[in-house]
Amino acid sequence: MAAECDVLSEIEVLQSIYLDELLVNRKEEGCWEVSLVLYPSTAEDSVSQFVRLTLTLTLDQQYPSSSPAISIRNPRGLSDDKISSVQKCLQLEAQSCLGSPVLYQLIEKAKEILTESNIPHGNCVICLYGFKEGETFSKTSCYHYFHSHCLGRYASHAERELQQRERELEEDKTRDHTQRQELTVVCPVCREPLSYDVDQLLSSPAPQLPELDEVVIGSKFQQKWCKLQKLLERQRSKGGIIDPEVESNRFLIHTNEVRMNLK
Repeated sequence: MAAECDVLSEIEVLQSIYLDELLVNRKEEGCWEVSLVLYPSTAEDSVSQFVRLTLTLTLDQQYPSSSPAISIRNPRGLSDDKISSVQKCLQLEAQSCLGSPVLYQLIEKAKEILTESNIPHGNCVICLYGFKEGETFSKTSCYHYFHSHCLGRYASHAERELQQRERELEEDKTRDHTQRQELTVVCPVCREPLSYDVDQLLSSPAPQLPELDEVVIGSKFQQKWCKLQKLLERQRSKGGIIDPEVESNRFLIHTNEVRMNLK
């Protein structure tokens, strides 16, 4: 590692910039680990921060002649492809600065990428549809995203389930009532407790779900469907298809037929 004082000076500069957000750990083998949680640059508007990650930079004894080991942990709101892209971008940045202090550049580069990628990724896991422009969505404290109306329906249902569970616990004679179990609505993704206003969520417009028409289904699907229909008819003609209704009536005796035979 470069002169110990040089590395310490670089870390002290980072601490003066990022204050308590920066975590510094000295390893037994003489390495340093620098870590902090990064958000998009949205000034003081934390509500508009839709992505985040924890960046960890590990310095071996050859730093800065060798690049820091770059690790991305606990990403939120980012696709796997975007996380991989961030990792590669930071590695290239570190390689281009061999021999020079690079920690501040890596941290700011990661923040720049987060700011450019500050939009929710993926689908609402409740309705399984993506987010469209103009739709109302909610971000939880654990950085997961849902259509606001979907989250309201989920929370309302979860509250009813919890109330039922509480009644069952109260009626349980074998339960120790001195040890009260705290029941709360949790995030459907990571199970972290949620804070919300269910009335406000339910008042949000429901997402517009796509309609299944011929254009959406596509010609390939229709061709495949026709082949399967022909295969079904061929199997039925050869007795290879069992009709549950016919089988259930196979040994059924109809009273009207019996009476006619008696006559």
